[in-house]
Amino acid sequence: MFKDYIKYIKQLPLNDSPELFGLHENANMTYAQNETFAILDKFLLMQAKTGAGGGKSQEEVIEETSKQILAKVPQPIDIVDLMERHPVLYEESMNTVLQQEVILYNTLLSLIHRSLNDLLKALKGLVVMSDALERMSTSVFNNSVPDMWANKAYPSLKPLGSWVADLLQRLEFINGWNKSGIPSVFWISGFFFPQAFITGALQNYARQTSISIDTIGFDYRVVPVTEVIKEKPKAGCYVSGFFVEGARWCHDTHVLTESRPKELFTDMPII
Repeated sequence: MFKDYIKYIKQLPLNDSPELFGLHENANMTYAQNETFAILDKFLLMQAKTGAGGGKSQEEVIEETSKQILAKVPQPIDIVDLMERHPVLYEESMNTVLQQEVILYNTLLSLIHRSLNDLLKALKGLVVMSDALERMSTSVFNNSVPDMWANKAYPSLKPLGSWVADLLQRLEFINGWNKSGIPSVFWISGFFFPQAFITGALQNYARQTSISIDTIGFDYRVVPVTEVIKEKPKAGCYVSGFFVEGARWCHDTHVLTESRPKELFTDMPII
């Protein structure tokens, strides 16, 4: 009898299935990714500070990366011109939202340009390498977002390269809004402070209907992928840029359903 127990136990898998804990099978992928990222972060901390075998030194990598970011990231947006294009209006709260977004983005853009220029000067010995610039140089070398940028930016978990690319996409959305007017579909992932946009949408409806903003809320409709959107709705707004983790939107049944294997995140249609 005892040998039968031992034989049965030996037949059990070494790793428990996520289903035993009520989790989707994709949970294994998330665990493996987190473990891999943690190990790679430790490797980055242990790497050599100088080049070996003809490779680039840390200073050369930092200088090259800094110059590439400076070449890609634009200068702050002209806030005076924007305020003339989109003045504050009682009947259109989105103009105020756009102005607030540009002020926040301009603060970040100014910080990026100023800090990168200071870092390049420090690498050449023209200015003192302060503790803040030292930490920033380490972050740039490790392809992570410097703390001084992250403290003035929107929440993000992206590495530095992807973070800069995402910033450029956000600025493209803001500049398109500035030059072409209020978009028919808002990309909510492009907002610096999306809470202001949500409040602005409520304010527009409250002022159109003369209803107190404290008494209204949102109703949601997922737009079928076959529906073409050419103009904004009379009430409310169309929003894109949502993602679903741990589930997916079924276009046939129009409900949330289980994720496909090895598919951690899925795009939501326009809402």
